[in-house]
Amino acid sequence: MKIFSVILIFLLSGCSINITPDTFIYQDKKVETHLDLKHIKSKMTHDHASFDLSELAIETKAGVVLKGIKLSHKDALINIIFFGGSGMKISSSFGILDQFSKLPANVIWFDYRGAGVSEKKGLLKVKDLQTDSLNVFDYSKINLPENIPTVIHGISMGSVLASYVATERNIDALILDSSVSSIPKLVENLTPGWSKLFSTVTVSPELAIVDNTQIIKNYSSPLLVLVAKDDSITPVEFSKELFDASGSSAKTLAVILNSEHGKPMKKEQTIKAYKKFIAKLNCCKNG
Repeated sequence: MKIFSVILIFLLSGCSINITPDTFIYQDKKVETHLDLKHIKSKMTHDHASFDLSELAIETKAGVVLKGIKLSHKDALINIIFFGGSGMKISSSFGILDQFSKLPANVIWFDYRGAGVSEKKGLLKVKDLQTDSLNVFDYSKINLPENIPTVIHGISMGSVLASYVATERNIDALILDSSVSSIPKLVENLTPGWSKLFSTVTVSPELAIVDNTQIIKNYSSPLLVLVAKDDSITPVEFSKELFDASGSSAKTLAVILNSEHGKPMKKEQTIKAYKKFIAKLNCCKNG
């Protein structure tokens, strides 16, 4: 996550830093005009005949234009609405679509406002991202098949938005990947112990109240939690805390070996766990 570099730069200079949404959540100085779908598809390694890519755009009630991408799989058994990590733009992180193409799944993924191809408008607030995420979900539901389960998958910072949407909308399942338990705990984990002798890091009230553990308590549908065993940014303890807090009676915690933060989808162990999770969803969905 970009926040790690920001914290280190300030701490090494012996300064104090206040973490705000604009410093915590990656923003481009200038957003991109469009996605190069031809280039993206050319870099994907799996059977091109099994899926298609298309560019999406929505205008929120606040008048912000969000843009994204849709992977349509000809044999899809689930729909995935994906929320990436901070700084995880479609144009530079589309490799994860290659991993999703291993699954029988349709995928919709939008860049966050102010990043990638999504419009920037004023100073970023947590509430903006929460509202945008609901807009993305509502749009996606209309543009995805109704006869198969719809799940939300959030990576890192996106796990907080995924949990938020899951408790505000009816969904079939939730996947939390490299999850954040709370913003203060994340910042504390990223702050080197030695730096606390001469520097201070504070979290703005707007971010301090973001507690994914409290949000997930209100979620009771199927849950898959993915975390890399070697994740030093959002360690396994964060995911276990979320797993235990969830009220779901159909939940699975998968600790992925030989992986790092934000990388579980690159591992075959994850793909197997995902396919098993999909099979259970379809079993229940179809009675």
